[in-house]
Amino acid sequence: MTQADVLQLNSELALRLADYWHEIDFNGGAGASAYYTEDAEFHGQFASYIGRDKIQQFYDWRRERGERLSVHAFTNFRAWFTGPDSAEATNFLFLYARDGVRPQPSHVPVTISLATDRFVRGGNGEWLCTYRRFEHLFESDTPITNPNLDNANG
Repeated sequence: MTQADVLQLNSELALRLADYWHEIDFNGGAGASAYYTEDAEFHGQFASYIGRDKIQQFYDWRRERGERLSVHAFTNFRAWFTGPDSAEATNFLFLYARDGVRPQPSHVPVTISLATDRFVRGGNGEWLCTYRRFEHLFESDTPITNPNLDNANG
């Protein structure tokens, strides 16, 4: 791969990730499943969700709880090819979130995490996430929402 290919990859995947977090922050993740492969893995701090349907179930569960304001901001995005139509990326994710409507009182991020994503490019050229993992580096006293959906009632 050329340097231009790597730059194009970083641009495409960073925009894809920005679109995903916009979907989560402004639409509650109603369309989150469109960003994942059928067999994708999503690993949070307390629970993991395997498969596109289970990932969507998490976002549906969170919306059903009521109003929640969130901002997922990322920085230091880096992506590299792992094959002709596959890639991996890392970034630092800053999560600001709290139940309720805006405006909310300002506070430190709920978490600052190292996020690792793996992507494959589909036949239509669209990049889909196959794997997402958050490793918390910093945590505040604001609770996160990452339940074991097989055992949680809400």
